[in-house]
Amino acid sequence: MKVFIETYGCTLNQSDSEVMKGVLAEKGVELCSTPDEADVIILNTCFVKTPTHQKIVERLKKLSNRKVVVAGCMPSANREVVERAIPHASLLSPFSLSHVYEAVMAAYRNEKAVFLSKKPEEKYSLPKIREGVIARIPVSEGCASSCSFCVTKLARPVLFSYDEEKIVEEIRRCVKNGFREIQLTSMDVGAYGVDKNTNLVSLLGKIDEIEGRFLVRVGMMNPQHALRILPQLIGAFQSKKLYKFLHLPLQSGDDGVLKDMNRMYSVDNFLEVVSEFRKHIPELTLATDVIVGFPTETEDAFERTLEVVKKIQPDVVNNSKFFPRPGTRAAKMKQLPGEVVAGRSRRMSQLCRELALERNRKLIGKTFEVLITEKREEGVAGRNPSYKQVLLNHGKLGEFVNATICDATSCYLRGIF
Repeated sequence: MKVFIETYGCTLNQSDSEVMKGVLAEKGVELCSTPDEADVIILNTCFVKTPTHQKIVERLKKLSNRKVVVAGCMPSANREVVERAIPHASLLSPFSLSHVYEAVMAAYRNEKAVFLSKKPEEKYSLPKIREGVIARIPVSEGCASSCSFCVTKLARPVLFSYDEEKIVEEIRRCVKNGFREIQLTSMDVGAYGVDKNTNLVSLLGKIDEIEGRFLVRVGMMNPQHALRILPQLIGAFQSKKLYKFLHLPLQSGDDGVLKDMNRMYSVDNFLEVVSEFRKHIPELTLATDVIVGFPTETEDAFERTLEVVKKIQPDVVNNSKFFPRPGTRAAKMKQLPGEVVAGRSRRMSQLCRELALERNRKLIGKTFEVLITEKREEGVAGRNPSYKQVLLNHGKLGEFVNATICDATSCYLRGIF
């Protein structure tokens, strides 16, 4: 039997697909590279944004005559959406990956299996198949927040931090097997250990002790958790094994909107974290997230968000138009007109492109060590110590090279060596 896995969404989802591949391969299932040759297709879904939701629903409808397992956040958060699109598909939640073989076999027999547990399972005991030189390492499931706009909380509702020892041992094994970039992933890496007697700083300290040459990308963390351990966190980021990269969501530059979003920090809290990181790590790459058009966002509130973005000059901004997601509190609020949301999104996108281009152009002529992490149609791509993407004409995966930046766009640098 042949199975094809199609993955949507975040790094955590990509890690879950690696687990499913491992479980299936151990059972003797052949993993194929295209859906056309597959007996069963697994869609590992994302449900966080409406455009992605709609794209996946259309994809499911096109697969209505195929044998399908729908995995990931969509069936876990809203089973009805999946069953309207493809009633016969088997369903698998992010906390039921150990049952992927049973789900596949049911689909293969034209039966429907449903595994929608929301109780976290121990994924570190499950086999995995990874490719390339990037290892995605989940440090926790769920999060400790309850944002009014977030539908992912419905799919992964409970914070469950994995044991430090298991995480460290997994990373040690990956480094020994040739992986050179370690991506710590979670819905909120900063919340790691809140449910246990530990925290992210402790984990990073133990990762730093692992022998070998590798770089760690710390995933997104919410400001309130970064603030809680700020001095120690900045100290941990001084390690040469950590990319100087901070993904810290702003979401809004207005305290009233943040309150309505049920974000557990203020604008000043966010600015304090950014200021302290930049003071101690000047080469920091700052990524942030902004939602424009939240139901209670006034024109003045939006202008304040623009001003905060101008002030912090982020390198990367994930700018999202607000979409009401089913089952969330924000969906019940009075919505802003679509044209207002679209207009604000255009203004924010333009500003972010200008800021990113300006920052990247300052790096032209500088030389950095670059870790080559992926092949492209033309050449390769890698990351400098601040996690800036650098495109190169040639190079080997996993190789460290000294590259001089010769050109820049708002999204990437181009280098030569």
